[in-house]
Amino acid sequence: MLRREEAWEDMAVRHLMPGIAMLLVSLLGGMQASVAEPITECSRPLVIRASETYSPFSMKDVNGMATGIDNQFITRILRETGCDARFVFMPWKRSLYAIEHGDIDILPSASFTAERAEYGLFSVPYRNDVIGFAVRKGDARRIQIEGLDDIARQNLVIGHVRGAYRGEDFKAFSAKVENAPFIMDVSMAPHGMQLLMARRVDLLLGIPAAYVAQADELGFTGGVEEHPFILAKEPVRLMFSAKTIAPELAQKLSEAIEHEITTDGYQRLFGNQSVSTN
Repeated sequence: MLRREEAWEDMAVRHLMPGIAMLLVSLLGGMQASVAEPITECSRPLVIRASETYSPFSMKDVNGMATGIDNQFITRILRETGCDARFVFMPWKRSLYAIEHGDIDILPSASFTAERAEYGLFSVPYRNDVIGFAVRKGDARRIQIEGLDDIARQNLVIGHVRGAYRGEDFKAFSAKVENAPFIMDVSMAPHGMQLLMARRVDLLLGIPAAYVAQADELGFTGGVEEHPFILAKEPVRLMFSAKTIAPELAQKLSEAIEHEITTDGYQRLFGNQSVSTN
């Protein structure tokens, strides 16, 4: 009986060995990928996060391709640097995790924060975000706002894309526990638009012009308008994963941006959201 058991054990080991070997190869391959040196040249296409619904900056067209003025600009910058691009669609919150862990190389439309600088590199600014509110048609005059504290005083609810940085004033406002009832986080901008039109939220925080464009695309044409209150004017940049992009390559891409923003084509593309070259 002992010999039969030993024979069965020996057979089981022989059957397990190929699987164990494959598992080790997989694990070691993953470890090698995770410790790979950041690239200094474009030896492969750079993986860039894109949004499906951030009109006019980034959208998905009917063919499933990334379009929008941010993506046009980025493609031009990469081409000037001798790089190819591969766009991937993902929600904003997940893209921050992906850039931190090296799953993507570039996160566009990123504001600089000290927290993000711990795991990412930043280009020079390539455009400005004018941050404010979009509201239902007719509410721009009815809702009087001179500061964020007016939101709480009027018992209004802000729709806010989870993980999006909207300036230090909103960061401080949202950090106060007593303001939690006045903020509703959403995963994507179209969800916020639906909540606005369903009267679940009163204001959408972000880029008002983008929300108005998105309203048209979602079938709410003429139902949304910009509120005159401006919360902040925030320069946005390309954020690079420090795990995959070396400072030398980040610098080359910044230099390409600095050159591009001096052209007439750049001014036509971004208009009043262009960064100053003075």
